[in-house]
Amino acid sequence: MEENQETKTVDTEELKKETVNTVNQVKDTIKNADIKKDAKEAKNFVSEMVKEPIETIKNIATDSNNKHFKTAIVLSIVWMAIILIKTLINTTWYSRFAFKIILGIVKSVVAPVIGIIVLATIVYLMNRKSKKSLVTNITAITVARIPRIISAIVGLLTIISANASRLTSPFSSLCTVISTVLTYFAIKELYGEEDNSKFLKTFILVEAIYYVCYILIGFLGIYI
Repeated sequence: MEENQETKTVDTEELKKETVNTVNQVKDTIKNADIKKDAKEAKNFVSEMVKEPIETIKNIATDSNNKHFKTAIVLSIVWMAIILIKTLINTTWYSRFAFKIILGIVKSVVAPVIGIIVLATIVYLMNRKSKKSLVTNITAITVARIPRIISAIVGLLTIISANASRLTSPFSSLCTVISTVLTYFAIKELYGEEDNSKFLKTFILVEAIYYVCYILIGFLGIYI
């Protein structure tokens, strides 16, 4: 009993330490940001990702220096900006200043990032033996979300014409499937597991826990 309590205390302390470390790295990254340079690097990274998705994810999952964390932040910001634009356009101008509407907009904008953090934290807690940092987990999961970010960009076409949804809707579904596959490989590489049959059970468990969190967070009006 005492041993279990001690383990929980250690786990909590480790998570606190990783959280503080992650927040500090985010602060440092934003502080030292060079928008033009970082945007170019992110663009080149996405091109590389499209050409060699599995290899790129593998490199990120095994990179202890987290050199692509800045790119992950840029991608997340782009994703949030797109959602903000679409939400504002779909909101009537006189209701944009109502507290409830503003709160709804904020929830919509931060939802993707919360989803990434939740999944990365689940993987981190379930895979402590690998010694992969929370930052590494967040970076790998963010990269696996690139198809969904591309889908969000294409989705901006609906602003020009409602008929564009005939294109964007099926494309979004396809990107979601691709993102799920990439997430599978990202988590697999984070675990360092070679056996697909063995890892599939782990992946299903991770996803099950994630969707429980999805339901619970959904009660707050945040749909990750």
